[in-house]
Amino acid sequence: AKVENLKTASAIYNEAHSIMELEQKLSVALDASSSAKKNVLEIEKRMKQMAEIIKYAEQYKSTLPYYSTYKNAKQRDAYFQKHESKIILFGGAKRMLEQAGIDLKTLNLKKLKAEYQELEMKKKELSVIYKTCEKESSQIRRQLEELQKYLGLNQSSEIHKTKKQMHSL
Repeated sequence: AKVENLKTASAIYNEAHSIMELEQKLSVALDASSSAKKNVLEIEKRMKQMAEIIKYAEQYKSTLPYYSTYKNAKQRDAYFQKHESKIILFGGAKRMLEQAGIDLKTLNLKKLKAEYQELEMKKKELSVIYKTCEKESSQIRRQLEELQKYLGLNQSSEIHKTKKQMHSL
C-alpha cells in the first residue's frame, strides 16, 4: 500500500511540479467554474424574462383582432359581452409588454423567439463549461489532498481554504 501511495504521490508531483502549482490550477478551475455558474444564472434570469415577454406577445397578437373589431363595432356593448375575455386579455398583454419596454408597433415575435433560442444555446454551452470546471477542480482538489497527505503537510493551505469557502458560497 505504501508503494502504491508513493507511486500515486510521485505521479501527481511529477505532473504538477509543486503544491503551489496545484493550488494555482485549483484556483483557476474554481474561478472558471464560478464565472460559468454566474453566467448561467444570469442567462436563466434573462430567459425567464424573455419567456414571459413571448407569452404576452403571443397573447397580444392572438387577441389584437378582437380588440380592433371591438373598437370599430357599431354595437360595442354586445361585442364586448360576446368577446369579453379576449378583449381583457388583450389589454393585460398590452400593458405588460409596455411595462417591459416593448414597442408594440415593431413587435416581432419571431425575433423574440430567436433571441430566446440563442440564450438557450449559450446556457447549454456554459453549463458544459461549468460541469467540466467542476470535475477538473474536484480532481485537482483530490490530487492536492493526496499529495499533502503523503508529504504530511497541513490538509488545508490558506489558498485552498479560501477557494473552498468561495466555492461553497
